[in-house]
Amino acid sequence: MFLCYVCKAHHKSSALLCQHLRLHHGLYPGKTLRLKCGQPGCCSSFCTYSGFKKHLVHFHRDVALTTSAKNVDTQDEVGEPSTSQAMRTDSPTTTQLSVDNNLVLNMCGPVVAQLQASGVAESTVQAMVGSMEELVNDIHRQAKEAVLSCTSEIQGTDLEKKVEKCFDQLKNPFSSLNTRVKRQKFFEEKWEIVEPVEYVLGVRFDVRRDPTTGVYSQVPVTDKFVYTPILGTLKSMFKNTELCESFLQAKHHEEGVYKDICDGSYFKSNILFSQKKHALQIQLYFDEFETANPLGSKKGIHKLGCIYFVLRNLPPKYNSVLMNIHVVALFHSQDLKTYGFDDILKPLVDDLKILETQGIQVPFSDLPLHGSVIQVTGDNLGLHGLFGFVESFSATYFCRFCLTSKVESQSVFTEDDPGMIFRTKEIHAEHCAALQDNPMLGSTFGVKKTCLLNTLNFFHTSDNYAVDIMHDLLEGVVQYELKLTFQYLVSHKYLSLESLSQRIQSFNYGYIERKNRPSGLKMDDSSKDLGLNAIQSWCLVRNAPLIFGDVLERDNCYWNLLLLLIQIVNVVFSPIVTNGMTYYLKHLIKDHHKLFKSLFSQKRLIPKHHFMLHYPRCIRKIGPLLHVWCMRFEAKHNFFKRSVKNFKNITKTLVKQHQRQLAYHWENFDFQRFEFGPVKKKTVDSLEGGEVLSAVFHVNAYWEVSTTNWVKNYGTEYQIGMFVCTGTNMEIPIFRKVTNIIIHDEQAFILTCRVDTLYFDDHFNAYCINEREDSFSVLPIKELIYHRPYDKQFSNEMCDKTYIVPHCHIV
Repeated sequence: MFLCYVCKAHHKSSALLCQHLRLHHGLYPGKTLRLKCGQPGCCSSFCTYSGFKKHLVHFHRDVALTTSAKNVDTQDEVGEPSTSQAMRTDSPTTTQLSVDNNLVLNMCGPVVAQLQASGVAESTVQAMVGSMEELVNDIHRQAKEAVLSCTSEIQGTDLEKKVEKCFDQLKNPFSSLNTRVKRQKFFEEKWEIVEPVEYVLGVRFDVRRDPTTGVYSQVPVTDKFVYTPILGTLKSMFKNTELCESFLQAKHHEEGVYKDICDGSYFKSNILFSQKKHALQIQLYFDEFETANPLGSKKGIHKLGCIYFVLRNLPPKYNSVLMNIHVVALFHSQDLKTYGFDDILKPLVDDLKILETQGIQVPFSDLPLHGSVIQVTGDNLGLHGLFGFVESFSATYFCRFCLTSKVESQSVFTEDDPGMIFRTKEIHAEHCAALQDNPMLGSTFGVKKTCLLNTLNFFHTSDNYAVDIMHDLLEGVVQYELKLTFQYLVSHKYLSLESLSQRIQSFNYGYIERKNRPSGLKMDDSSKDLGLNAIQSWCLVRNAPLIFGDVLERDNCYWNLLLLLIQIVNVVFSPIVTNGMTYYLKHLIKDHHKLFKSLFSQKRLIPKHHFMLHYPRCIRKIGPLLHVWCMRFEAKHNFFKRSVKNFKNITKTLVKQHQRQLAYHWENFDFQRFEFGPVKKKTVDSLEGGEVLSAVFHVNAYWEVSTTNWVKNYGTEYQIGMFVCTGTNMEIPIFRKVTNIIIHDEQAFILTCRVDTLYFDDHFNAYCINEREDSFSVLPIKELIYHRPYDKQFSNEMCDKTYIVPHCHIV
């Protein structure tokens, strides 16, 4: 009998005592829980129910639990038949009870893994598992008592013992997960987690104060960084069968059309990628991010640097999934300044050399797959630091693509300029040799040092054509020129500053852009930006013609400058680019820069203006620039920012947590990533355009289909009333309106009606359309060429015209 220390009530077992304490005394798991042993002569105290129960079992002889367990163990040891076998032999009328404890454990394990990897503190996970363990024990005990009470005629017989033995075989799955060590062992065995490896950078001495004596002294501090073996990550990826299928899908090439990196000339000229069909195309990314409050006192102290990678063999929509962006290295930014990149890159480069020469084994190929770095992305400052270029854009030679000086950049507006010299392997080697011969030189033509990535066989920094269109355009040139345009409107009395802000805030951006609307503008300072993030900037520049087009006369030269910039943005952000568009883009950039210098002669083109000159050639080299921008990589930072609970060995803690979630992700990831709203059953003949639906699905008019109001495919949401682009006719986009959404055979289809595209209005940067309720068609969402939907919008003119503002240049 067990005594309750609160009310002195007696209970037959420890399980009943724990249930009594929870239900009658309200003692639930938490930080303030203190459980005392009520047995005579014992003064032990516990903070968890699991510890309290183990104490009662081991020290106070919990007969109700231990005896049955011992009986089961003894019978198993001497070779007696299992419970199910005994019941089947002695009582033919008894049904065999077969329990797969591993199956139950595998069902509960992912639940704990998801909670553990979501950023919840380890103490919370521990408390949850302990509570679930107690709950399952109570359910198990109550079920056992209920079964035995319903079969009173078998009490005292052998059959009762067999029933009890069957229940005793049921193991509590949470008992195998009730400690951190058990959970880690289970997850490693189940998912073969790729564990990070710590590397020592060096030892330094830090001055610290002893809290007891108050004396300051030098303390040795070991600087480390965490590296996740890229070979191990690649092997774990290919254990997912759906990823393997996607990896092996043939990509359709069309001459003169750029859809992915494999359509560019760099891919075709690279010895590895052009000759080996399935060579692994690794795209690296480097950046730094702040884990603490960026405005707080700890700013900079806990700033981390990271290296990620994606596999460019996969379609771009798969690489947009954040868990498909893998962590390679995580380190403190302060250590980067102290030790440089070489020590951090060394384990990565060593693994990449093995991948280049030996390759890795994958399930679908008898021969090993080789691979290498195909491109490195990041913001301009990060890439310059990684590649060994000067990290000041006020320097004379600030461009990593060419040797154009800062003075020349104000008059050179095209790569066709006879004075432009491009950086090549040979020229870069000469600059690095000059620095080695004379270490007193700080830099030579913008080069400070060589990069360890240049020791790879199939990659060189001079062949890196990835540009940062997010920071160059959306957070740079676009905001700079929008600000100049707005200042022009206010200074020339087209609008007051108050009216300008009011128009921006009151404009109907539509359902799609409602979250991206600008929150406010910085107009009263001397900076070159408006204080917007990249998505807000993109939203504003696309819709600016509709917002302000009615107050300006057509062919206004200042307005034409903004329209030229919008055309450039539309081409650069296109997922499909033709060869002719790249030459058209070259002339757009040239005309834009010339017009800028003529209108704002007192203003200087910023370095990001110069980087735009290289965009056309970069597209021809590596395909659409939208696939190498920083947006999705920067979204990856949020995982680590959310996961920070303490800052002790923060790099290892964050990477281990990420790897656990990654393993869970590969176990449960479904490449058919679409979700939808509440479903209603409707007959085909009750829908507009039902006859088309009937013909496509090969069903009769009275067949019921599942309809919904919205569906998401790879994060893009489609709703009834939106518009989609299905192609072009004579260079005019073909838009269709979504009238219904159908879920059929685990796929999403949209039922659309005809929309007439009347003309493109240059002044408003929008297509004028006419909606019609005829000519229905059914389209699978996954087969849309341009996946982003559109809202219909209106200008501030006194007219009822309906417009669609394009996201990109539509081919």
